[in-house]
Amino acid sequence: QAYGPHLRVRRLPYSPPTALSDPPPKLPLPEPLTRLGDPRAPLIVSISRHDGRKGLDVLIRALAGLRDAGIPFRACLVGPGVLLSAHRQLVSSLGLQSQVLAPGRVPSVSPYLSNCDVYALPSREEGSGSVAVLEALQAGTAIIASGVDGIREDLTHGHDALLVPPGDATALQRALTRLLGDRQLRQRLSAEGRALYERRFSIEVTARALADLYGELGLPAGP
Repeated sequence: QAYGPHLRVRRLPYSPPTALSDPPPKLPLPEPLTRLGDPRAPLIVSISRHDGRKGLDVLIRALAGLRDAGIPFRACLVGPGVLLSAHRQLVSSLGLQSQVLAPGRVPSVSPYLSNCDVYALPSREEGSGSVAVLEALQAGTAIIASGVDGIREDLTHGHDALLVPPGDATALQRALTRLLGDRQLRQRLSAEGRALYERRFSIEVTARALADLYGELGLPAGP
């Protein structure tokens, strides 16, 4: 209605850039991770810009809680951003340097996702959905995310992800503890997440939707 009473709005599916070529299920471990903590410990990965909206400080504090509770883990916070230095300092001040790495921008996120056990997105807010979440769904990794904005339109708590309140480090720590300690739950969320990707976010789904739209408009859908 905001754009006129007769305007018809259609929501089209979308795919992550990685959808154009499905990465192999297991890629070599990225070199930065070879120097991170106990290689037998589960790996938590977050792929996100380091800015206030993404809540990575909340994740870092939740990781400190895991360490204090004696729960084995390694964590890698991939991505650039204005708060990268501040988050590295927070990792250092909490004594997490041996378990938590913030490498900044990397050539490809696929090796990190293919080696991780849990993907975490602790956003305080999201304008819509998250491309990084779709990449995690494609990789078939278990997901923990904040239940905000477009994330709740894409993920269902307890079915294909665990959703937590934004900005709540204690709730995030509890969800991480649950998932790290339950291999069967990780496997179930992983399988449901990959099925969700195939059903809603694969390149084939996006291509079909665009072709149908072009056809309705009388435009050629391809060469």
